Amino acid sequence: MQTLLVRLPMAYFMSIQPNASLTMIGLAAPTSTAVGIVLNICFYFERTSRSDS
Repeated sequence: MQTLLVRLPMAYFMSIQPNASLTMIGLAAPTSTAVGIVLNICFYFERTSRSDS
């Protein structure tokens, strides 16, 4: 999910910038991973709080 929603659009957006570099395009992968971690943590806390009620 992160690949389609974060990595590909970010890599494309970075590639069309006037001063595009491989470093900027390459930042899409760790950004996608960070978004995935945040989503998983949010999902975990949402599920655990729902099951406690």
